[in-house]
Amino acid sequence: KIARANELMETQQKISFELNQQKVNKTFKVLIDKKEGGYYIGRTMYDSPEVDNEVLIKAKGLNIPIGAFQNVKIEDATDFDLIGTII
Repeated sequence: KIARANELMETQQKISFELNQQKVNKTFKVLIDKKEGGYYIGRTMYDSPEVDNEVLIKAKGLNIPIGAFQNVKIEDATDFDLIGTII
């Protein structure tokens, strides 16, 4: 059971990485959910909380209200996260 679950997660990780790479250099409207450490964390209109990608935005020099929408250009992507900047 654990081996099957691990195999599924590996497959999903590859799929997610490929899909996330397609989002690099594109701009999305992002809802800011929280601030943790040095990042604001949000999600696009295509992502559900706690299930889909998170968008990480460096917080240094920014003061964004939680719950605000921001246009974010995606600059990099990992398996399950998008990294972007406010434009």
